[in-house]
Amino acid sequence: MKKLREKWRNALLRPTIYTFSVRFLAALAVILVLNYIIGKNTPRFLGFAFMLLALLFAALTWIAYLRMDGVTLPKPLMKRVNLHRKPKRQYGDMIDYIDEKPGPAFEELEDQEKDLCLLLADTACCVIYLVLSFFF
Repeated sequence: MKKLREKWRNALLRPTIYTFSVRFLAALAVILVLNYIIGKNTPRFLGFAFMLLALLFAALTWIAYLRMDGVTLPKPLMKRVNLHRKPKRQYGDMIDYIDEKPGPAFEELEDQEKDLCLLLADTACCVIYLVLSFFF
C-alpha cells in the first residue's frame, strides 16, 4: 500500500475516472444486452452476470498489480492497443482557452502510472459489480 501512495498524484484522478467510467459502462451495456437476448429479464441471470464481471475485474486488478510489481507478460501480449488515432491535420489553438490544462491524458502517462490508474479503476469496478451481484 505504501508503494501506491508514493506513486499517486492528483493528476492521475482524471485518467482513473475516465478509465473507470468507460469500463464500467461498457461492461454494463454488454450485460444488459445479453440479459435482454438470453436471460429473458430474469434477476437470477443478472446476479450471475454481475458476479462474473466482478471476477473478471478482480483478475484484471490482479494483473495490473503484478505489472506494477515488475512481472511482465510475453512480448506479443504486452502491446497496448491505441484506439485513439491522431488526426492527420492539426488545428491551431483556440483564442479563448483556459491557461491550465486539466491534466495528462491516459496515453501521455508513464507505464507505472497507467498501471496504477488501471488498478484503481478495475478495483472500483470489481467492488461495484460485486455489490450489485448481491442485490440481484
